[in-house]
Amino acid sequence: MIVQKLNAWWRRLPSEDAAQRGAAQRAPLYIRSAGLCCPVGYELAAAHACIAAGMDHFQHSHFKTHTGERVLVAAMPERRLWGASRLAIWLTKAMEDCLKGRPGLDPSRVALVWLAPDRPEYPLEGNQWDATFTRAVEALNLSFHPESGVLPLGRAGLSDALAQAQRLLQTPEVDAVLLAGVDSLIDAATISRLMGEERLLVQQNSDGFIPGEAAATVLLQQERPDPAESAVCILGHASSQEEGRVDGSTPSRAQGLTRALRAALAEAELDYRDLDFRCSDQNGEAFYSREAANAMSRIAPSGGDALALLTLCDSLGEVGAALGPAMLAYLSRSMLHPLSPGACGVLHLASDDGRRAAVVVATV
Repeated sequence: MIVQKLNAWWRRLPSEDAAQRGAAQRAPLYIRSAGLCCPVGYELAAAHACIAAGMDHFQHSHFKTHTGERVLVAAMPERRLWGASRLAIWLTKAMEDCLKGRPGLDPSRVALVWLAPDRPEYPLEGNQWDATFTRAVEALNLSFHPESGVLPLGRAGLSDALAQAQRLLQTPEVDAVLLAGVDSLIDAATISRLMGEERLLVQQNSDGFIPGEAAATVLLQQERPDPAESAVCILGHASSQEEGRVDGSTPSRAQGLTRALRAALAEAELDYRDLDFRCSDQNGEAFYSREAANAMSRIAPSGGDALALLTLCDSLGEVGAALGPAMLAYLSRSMLHPLSPGACGVLHLASDDGRRAAVVVATV
């Protein structure tokens, strides 16, 4: 079996700020299948049930604050492997969960778009990504299309990943794109930095989050799976930049997220009144919650009803780059469920570097 070396797309991808790009209409992306591996379920079906029920698997870790308090984490029960080997386990399970219902799919005609972390602990250079990818595909005995690649853009890189998926689907040799996100904030270097920045949820800091780990995958195609059956599709997406920073060095006026939301809705040819819900990446930090509320108030019509709010971090913790694909995986099942949150919604995500993303999804 040949394992292709991952392309480094971030070196050559054009800047696609929502304000510059406008709302050019593009073909929708249909979610054919999805997989999710997280602390509340190693498969999407189990994870979906637990998330919908508001369950979590938060536990005290061996990491301690300077006062001796044990830090809460949302970890999977694997205490022997760390680094690339640990990430590869979750990525393997998520890919297997996603592809098990597609026995006739030829992996060589499937391009992998991997949304990877962008934190200081994961440098862009080096073989971290190649090692994780290689271990995962070897475990499944798969060989993806040579144009498979990595985008180390963090959780708000979802729109960029979807744009890359659309570009790849224009290639005659690519039948589908497997969008994957895998991340773990549970390592000594990351925990130490986050504690130093006072961003973890501990007794001395109520304005913090619980670090977690997860992997999620969605199989995307531009052809509708079955016209006779309902499907979840991505109608629009956009990204933008925000000057505000979570450390308070620059206040946020939510302009970047507002631009991304408006551009994503324009691309989908919808407006706020067409939305039934929003799926937020809020993780417990007031900075991002206030920013999202500010942005939504700007796009809502005067007197418009507030949208139903969905969050995954309440069950998964903060899972970084895995969160965007996890949202899509969860909604691919939730929106077709009898207790669906609605027929149309918007996802929004924000990263510490100022990147903002919005994605409009709907059932058709």
